Amino acid sequence: MKIAFLTTGNIRRIATMKRALGHARHLADLGWEVSIVAMDCPENRERIGDECDDRIRIRWFAESGAIAEVSAKTRFVDELEPDWLYLCSYTFRNRVVMDRLSKKPLLAVEHSELQSRVTGLNPFKRLLARHFEDRSLRKADHIVCASRFLTLHYRQRLLRNGLSEKPVTWLPYAHHEEITDVDESLCERLRMEFGGRTNVVYMGSMVANYGLFTMLDAMARLHPSRKQVLLHLIGEGQDLEKARSYAREKGIEERVRFAGFVEERELSAHLSLADAFVAPLFNTIQDWARCPSKTYMYLPFRKPVFTCPVGESMEIFHDPRLFFPSGDSGALAERLSQLQDGAVFDLPSSESHSWKQRTFQLSEAILGTHAV
Repeated sequence: MKIAFLTTGNIRRIATMKRALGHARHLADLGWEVSIVAMDCPENRERIGDECDDRIRIRWFAESGAIAEVSAKTRFVDELEPDWLYLCSYTFRNRVVMDRLSKKPLLAVEHSELQSRVTGLNPFKRLLARHFEDRSLRKADHIVCASRFLTLHYRQRLLRNGLSEKPVTWLPYAHHEEITDVDESLCERLRMEFGGRTNVVYMGSMVANYGLFTMLDAMARLHPSRKQVLLHLIGEGQDLEKARSYAREKGIEERVRFAGFVEERELSAHLSLADAFVAPLFNTIQDWARCPSKTYMYLPFRKPVFTCPVGESMEIFHDPRLFFPSGDSGALAERLSQLQDGAVFDLPSSESHSWKQRTFQLSEAILGTHAV
């Protein structure tokens, strides 16, 4: 069987390519012929080079307007002739003109967010997102959802449209088993910089609606006796400079490390030195619907992840001491204090959340043996 993953954009800005990269080698191990269609840029070439081997066929399209991108993708898919075409997202850019294909593949469509319900998005983009959400109900042969919320949401929409027999698979993101392979020399340099402090790591976008200022305010609320806690922020984003200014205003700049963008091959060293991780979420449809991929990357390191009882975090974690109410910086400060007191937490196994295990599920689901 042949499968082609259709992706769009630069992986540093659009993370949906992680699905293709996570599954590619493992599907090849299961006997699938795997192809990935991706935009040609240095970041994508580096990531695909790191995570794929020579069994994976790559087709590169140039950065261009939407019409040219769809045209290039249509040509590539026509050449590849896959049995399954997997859309890592379904958007105006990330599709093919099916009527132009000499062999029409079965279509798997992934939903990893619910843009039509994101209030911060402009009305036209929300309307366009709703169009492709509705279109997927009719066009897809199999729908894959990255969160439990989306799985239930799309099953309900299929039911309302008389399409309840269409298979829907719940398939969150995952982690690579190699993530615990670390560069010891880099680890040693980072240890010297951290100076023996309790290292609390957040990895993700530096934006307010991802809980950035909740974390900073929690650091400001920590009792003076807890000043050996270091908040280690990995990532970029539109609110990064505001966050730096906020840390200075609160007098906590010495206890916050803004690491900025960290190359994928160096992430393991940063994560391996964490004493805990923070994954803030808000009680919004946006956060219930999305799958926070970084959380799965934390699991193999067997350290507590302080998060909120929202969405996929409730599926992963079961120790109530790991949760704090959304936006409650005081409660997060209490959790960080527990960490310094040596609390032991009930942590989930990481084995069932690897890309290898997710690939078994995907392969079985789309081959029709079961739908999760």
